[in-house]
Amino acid sequence: MTNTSATTRVLGTVGARSGGSGRGGGSHRAPRSRRIGRVVSLDAARGLLVLATVFWLAAPRRPFPASEPWGAIGLDAIALPAFAVVLGCSFAMAQHRSWMSGGRMIRRTLILLLLGLVLAAAAALVAGAAAGIPFDAEAGTLGGLERTRIAGPLVQLGVAVAVLGFLGMLARSWSGWSLAVAVSTAIGAGTLWLSTGLCGELSDRCSPATLIVTGVADAAGATADPLITAGVTTVVAGLGLALPAAAGAALVHALLRARSVTGGQRGRVIGYGLLAALLTAVLSVLAYFTPTVWGQQPLQPATALWTPPLTLAVATLASLLATAMHPSIDTDLRGGTSALGMFAQPFAAVGRISLLAVGTTLAARTLLETVSPSPVAWFAGLGDIPSIALGLVVVALWLTLALWADRTGRRLRP
Repeated sequence: MTNTSATTRVLGTVGARSGGSGRGGGSHRAPRSRRIGRVVSLDAARGLLVLATVFWLAAPRRPFPASEPWGAIGLDAIALPAFAVVLGCSFAMAQHRSWMSGGRMIRRTLILLLLGLVLAAAAALVAGAAAGIPFDAEAGTLGGLERTRIAGPLVQLGVAVAVLGFLGMLARSWSGWSLAVAVSTAIGAGTLWLSTGLCGELSDRCSPATLIVTGVADAAGATADPLITAGVTTVVAGLGLALPAAAGAALVHALLRARSVTGGQRGRVIGYGLLAALLTAVLSVLAYFTPTVWGQQPLQPATALWTPPLTLAVATLASLLATAMHPSIDTDLRGGTSALGMFAQPFAAVGRISLLAVGTTLAARTLLETVSPSPVAWFAGLGDIPSIALGLVVVALWLTLALWADRTGRRLRP
């Protein structure tokens, strides 16, 4: 049977003891640079998230039911934290293989931040052109560029990558990343506790970001600028996404630790995966009820979008999925190659162009929404069925492009 993943060949040797005490273990330890290859289950999970996100961005009407208080919990609110989990998984794999260095983390962070800023500037220029704003430096108008909003998921992910790189300098094992997740949760939950104590509740009017901006503005005797508030909110959201990313890193190190014993011990993968899921679930529950310590009500879903309760809940679900996907796709529990890997390959191909797919689709939607009259608004007025059809067409196009790139050996970059 054809091997579907480099993990099947190499993960069994990670951390193998020289005495071969584990069942099926050997005395040979593979060179560190050859331990980890592409992991099909990880790429496939990323691909599924990418396709869901692309569909959400491409469907103008976004036809999903909304009801209070769950109306704010849309697909995009779940997909981005889940993508952060997979981002942390990828970081842990690269860290284990000594692929990840400080320079690479800085480069990735700058790329995401630059793409986010370029997208925001382009949207501001398109909106300025539609509104007829001239380029007049003396009048303080730059064709709309002065209205650039430093916000968006790419900037948030850039902040999360930067924090993940900092944590990676301190944590390099399952226990280290678990401690990083626990400490990060304590900081996030403490922020919720303080914010709800000062405001009575969390809202757009009173959140950690608005408290920071208004506090600095009051100290300086000035009025809080909405653009600055949006920028700080984006940074805070990025810090929130760093938590599920750290949980993803802890999950991968747990799986690597479980796979350090070969042969009949492959079942330990499930045990360590469930242990990682239990850790994030317990921390999520604790963070959810933290504000009650100050006599406040538990957080409502609409106010918990970028806070530890929701992001850790998503990390818990991702851990449970990984617990099933990793041993069943990359290798079965008997140590052989799983036939399911061939069905995961198309989604894995999409996962390898994740930034290109999401970034391009997001850029197209952002730019089209700034045009007046907006083609997005016009298409949304046609109803749910056309929106669903358009989203599926865009998903099919990205899937086709990913499969073509995978089969021709081309590496597409954003």
